[in-house]
Amino acid sequence: MTAKIITVFNQKGGAGKTTVALSVAGTLGLRGHKTLLVDLDPQGTASLSAGAAPDEQPFPATVVQYAVHPQPTREIRKFVDDYDFIVIDCPPAIQSSAPSVALLISDIGLIPVAGSAGNFWAVKEAKNLARHAQAQNETLRVRTVANMTKNRTISKNVFEALGKDTEFPLCASSLGDRAAYPEAEATGVAVTAMGSSAREAKRETNALVDEVLAIIGE
Repeated sequence: MTAKIITVFNQKGGAGKTTVALSVAGTLGLRGHKTLLVDLDPQGTASLSAGAAPDEQPFPATVVQYAVHPQPTREIRKFVDDYDFIVIDCPPAIQSSAPSVALLISDIGLIPVAGSAGNFWAVKEAKNLARHAQAQNETLRVRTVANMTKNRTISKNVFEALGKDTEFPLCASSLGDRAAYPEAEATGVAVTAMGSSAREAKRETNALVDEVLAIIGE
């Protein structure tokens, strides 16, 4: 097998990168795909979340922490023949080289965007990063993901504007501002493994994973 690599990035904090990375990686694992989640964020939230999983229900993807590794992509490449999917959670820092190097080995980049003016302005930096990466990785596909969506005018306006971008299209599926996502993160349980109270979050996450798989031809 040769792993498909999914990088979740945005230069702005608070966009929900780790939530998306955990949701995608956990769902792929639950579907029976051998999945590796690479935590490149020095805060280590993805690693802490997976570590909080109960022994009787471990997080359904292997998690490694390479935030302080000098050459993380070299380490990641060592796993491409051992996994079906590798999901990379990048740090929210313009000065970090992690997103740019991760995108060079990725099949798809996902840019989570929350519905606020600050997020809309900040996504321009992430898109510039994607352009530079695509100049070297010609097969890289990049999509924005509406995250923590709310029924508010500013949120609707932000996602409507993102939807007009043909260079980096907005995913048709989105993730709402639901309690299930932070609950899943806090307990180390993949959101799609939660009970009926997480019905809408499970539906949204499965739709996003289906869309990502379609984009990368899986």
